[in-house]
Amino acid sequence: MNQLSLAWPWALLALALPLLIRFGAPAKRHPAALHHDGLALLSATPRSHDLIALLAWSCLVLALCRPQWLTPPHISYEQSRDLFVAVDLSDSMRAEDMLDGGQQQARLRAVQQRVTSLITARPGDRIALIVFADHAYLLSPLTRDHQALLQLADELDFDLVGRTTAIGEALALARQHQDGDRPAALLLITDGRNTSGNADPREEARRATSQGMIIHTLGVGADPDTPLLPANQRDPSAELDEPLLRELATLGGGHYFRARSQEDLANMQRQLDQLLPTALPRYQLPQALELYPWPLALALLLLLPGSLRPRSAKEPT
Repeated sequence: MNQLSLAWPWALLALALPLLIRFGAPAKRHPAALHHDGLALLSATPRSHDLIALLAWSCLVLALCRPQWLTPPHISYEQSRDLFVAVDLSDSMRAEDMLDGGQQQARLRAVQQRVTSLITARPGDRIALIVFADHAYLLSPLTRDHQALLQLADELDFDLVGRTTAIGEALALARQHQDGDRPAALLLITDGRNTSGNADPREEARRATSQGMIIHTLGVGADPDTPLLPANQRDPSAELDEPLLRELATLGGGHYFRARSQEDLANMQRQLDQLLPTALPRYQLPQALELYPWPLALALLLLLPGSLRPRSAKEPT
């Protein structure tokens, strides 16, 4: 926010100078002393002039301090892009087969943590959140309000959009909200196959690509031999349609990622940062508007009547 500042605040010490002259000056004038007519305003002046003289001196000191009106520094970003993050909230995302430091973790919880990290690491990008299950919904449009995005990411819940998986609708929704004048990318996160909605994923991927969008896909789910899972459990990623996700990434000129643990998700983010470099910050220093002419002008106005007053014969020359 804008603020008032003094460039040379140490000059405020000069406010004490009139007191030093009034009370610290010798009673008798030394013949070799340097005298100036203006000292009359600071010494033996009529009492009615004391306040004016003190106010004029204060204005001069304030002007000497160089008061400035500072505008806040501005940060812009070079190579900024738009990033859509589409998160699957189907019922299968409840599965607790993601490993995090040797502990089992629900797929959605692991994805939430990674989405939070992704948002935090890209302060210069506009990011949008899409959730999909029975249908796809735009949870947040493209925005740089990352605090709001982090809050929304933390509140993702299975009861928001249903139980099935509308991958095609998620692609269509990202395409419809794309800004054609800016580079855009989509990260689609799912653990299943397209089982809902009327939009064909492949056709929507082609349409999005024709509009300049890059599509990355992320398949989530553990392998059958993952530690800590029951030995007789069937393949926990049996419903993951990896061929479709690979095809969508190929059509979209992007990359397919596979995540079985938090470590895989971290590797995915590192690769994504290389494929979609983060915007570089460009700092604009605070702008300073000099205000010293105002107190200087006021001081001159206060001193003007005294300088125009005719001298008496007894006043020193």
